[in-house]
Formats: sequence, C-alpha cells, structure tokens
Amino acid sequence: MELKKIAELAKILKQNQLTKLDLTEGDVRLVLEAGGGKVVLQEASKETEIFAEETMIVMEEKEPLKEVAFEQKSPLVGTVYLGPQAGAASYIKVGDKVKKGDPVCIVESMKMFNTIEAEKDGEVVEIPVDNGQIVEFGQVLVCIREEA
Repeated sequence: MELKKIAELAKILKQNQLTKLDLTEGDVRLVLEAGGGKVVLQEASKETEIFAEETMIVMEEKEPLKEVAFEQKSPLVGTVYLGPQAGAASYIKVGDKVKKGDPVCIVESMKMFNTIEAEKDGEVVEIPVDNGQIVEFGQVLVCIREEA
C-alpha cells in the first residue's frame, strides 16, 4: 500500500474524529488507531506493527499540492543525489526558480552518474525524494510549477 494513500487515510481518521480505521485491500490489511500512533500492516498471514507517532503527525500536517503543472520523472533506476558531491549544497530547493537545462539532481546507475536537467522553466514546489534514495524508472524527482 502506498505511503501517500496511508497518509490520506490518516487525515480522514483525524478529520472525522475516528479512533480506529480498519481497511483491507486484497491480501493487505491496514489498521490505523488514533492517539497511540499505531499502524498495523497485515499482508497474507504475516503481521507487522509500526509505531509511527511522529511520522503520522508529519503526514497529517503536509498539505497536498494543489497545482503541479509538471512532474519531472526519473529516466532510469538508480540512486538519486540532490547535490554534485557529498557534503555539497543541493542543486535546488523548494521555492527556487529553474530554467530548462539547469541541473536538478544526479541519478547514479551502474556506476554512471547521470545529471538530470530541468525539462521546464518554473518554480520548484516539491522534491519528493531524499538524497541517497533508490528511485525507480518514472518516479517523480521534482515538481515544477511552470511560469505563465
């Protein structure tokens, strides 16, 4: 089950002042309980308990983007790096203006470092990946609101 969907369900739980939400999709069972920050994910016959009080709070407070004109996606599978080298500042941060061709990150794949360049001019409104995170082909790396 996607983290985004779990965050939406946690928000519904809070907005409706519910104490418990139990949802089953196929072989996956999700139980959210208010107060203790307890999340239970059950898949097939195994069960995992995650105590994520702080994570739940962060997910509830985060507002979904209302208008994202363009999602820059990863052209390959690999490890994403937000800066040119370890310890260096990130190429971009939320609120920065970018021009087409500006570097936004690097994706390392098979020992090759591929600079990912902005495909549009605009303002960076979200960077949904973390430095050093493994990314899939087509995963969103940066959200850019195009300038009018």
